[in-house]
Amino acid sequence: MNRRGFLRAVGATGLWFWMTRPARLSAAPKKTVAELLRQALAERREVQFKYHGYSRRVEPHALGRATENRPALLGWQVLGGSASEPPPGWRTFVLEEISALKLLRKTFAPRADYHPAKIKLKPIEVEVAPPRP
Repeated sequence: MNRRGFLRAVGATGLWFWMTRPARLSAAPKKTVAELLRQALAERREVQFKYHGYSRRVEPHALGRATENRPALLGWQVLGGSASEPPPGWRTFVLEEISALKLLRKTFAPRADYHPAKIKLKPIEVEVAPPRP
């Protein structure tokens, strides 16, 4: 076997191994929007996502149900766009309309004006972790 034939054989073997590798070596399944938001709430981390065509950066405070029993997020929008009014401010986001969600490294403290009893989410399923002592 000459050098060219040897290289073809090695390449074909490598391709065969790559094509037949077990599925368990592939990347872990992606987390859902709700799972990522639960993690952000527990770790008090800011999130970034697209919502109604605008990129937004938000401090998540609570997950619950909005009108028509749709899963929703209550958060303080720090940056980004909005059709209703410019940030900063409190916003409610329907989870099924959130896309390109990313957890950011930046953490936050729960807002002093966050009052779970006064918000529209009923019931609240998860809310921001209380401040650490």
